[in-house]
Amino acid sequence: MELVENTDGQGNTIIFKRCMGRTFDRDTRGNVKDQLDKIASFQTRPDDVLLCTFPRSGTHWVFNMARMIQTGTLQYSGTPEMMEFQDISIIDRMGSPRMFHTHLPYPFIPKGAMEGQLKIIYVLRNPKDAACSYFTFLSKVENTCYRGNMEGYLNAFLSEEFIGSGGSWFTHTKEWNSAMAANPDLNILFLRFEDLKKLANERSVKNILRIASFLKVDRDEEFLKKVEETASFDNLKKEHATSAGESELWKHLGDNGRMPIYKKGIVGEWKTMLTVAQNEKFDRVYKEKMMDMTGEISFSYD
Repeated sequence: MELVENTDGQGNTIIFKRCMGRTFDRDTRGNVKDQLDKIASFQTRPDDVLLCTFPRSGTHWVFNMARMIQTGTLQYSGTPEMMEFQDISIIDRMGSPRMFHTHLPYPFIPKGAMEGQLKIIYVLRNPKDAACSYFTFLSKVENTCYRGNMEGYLNAFLSEEFIGSGGSWFTHTKEWNSAMAANPDLNILFLRFEDLKKLANERSVKNILRIASFLKVDRDEEFLKKVEETASFDNLKKEHATSAGESELWKHLGDNGRMPIYKKGIVGEWKTMLTVAQNEKFDRVYKEKMMDMTGEISFSYD
């Protein structure tokens, strides 16, 4: 494992860990390889749910919504336990039914998950909004892994020398897409962030019904409507502002570990953050990096 600190000619600095030729968030536990080995051999349970996302793709929103459905309560569950950052023994001791999370790409998830021994919820967000939301997040936390302007950040995001958990957005998305196409054993529900937002704005419980059906839990429509209301962006933001949003694990990032995860939660904010030239560069790099992807993925950018 190598701790890398790259600074460009304009003073923009990015810090990450490099392991096995891949980049990982600096807060990944230990030397990375040992943590990945523990994750790979993690003992799964049939009623486990693993939430998988690239950073800033609706993680906390979907986690709390799915957790309410899983447990049959309307309780705010805060931040999920994240496999690459948490002591695995803590996740191992969680009571059933468990729901935990990772930003890792497909090759690093538990072997049991690859074999269909637990349920996976995978959420994909359009890369421009994910990138811009991540930049804002990093600019608000203490001990940040990136210091600099949007131009330097975007150059890093569009490369493989990025903070991510095992790869760039492009690597993460391609590996998950390939896994869904090639591995029939995966017990996976694929959700698009933009579809969730659209239906939430239309007050539709369609995706909540999909989650409930996937989790194989019996929840009546009245309860699911309450989940929709309770897990609205505004309500979760209010809950997160209380002590329930604090986390000992993230205290080094400031505010008693209450991370600035709830920004606006909208589709299309990239339009206010990227210049015309930056957007054109983004489109060009996207086309180059995704041209060999299995199948096609379309996004809503508005």
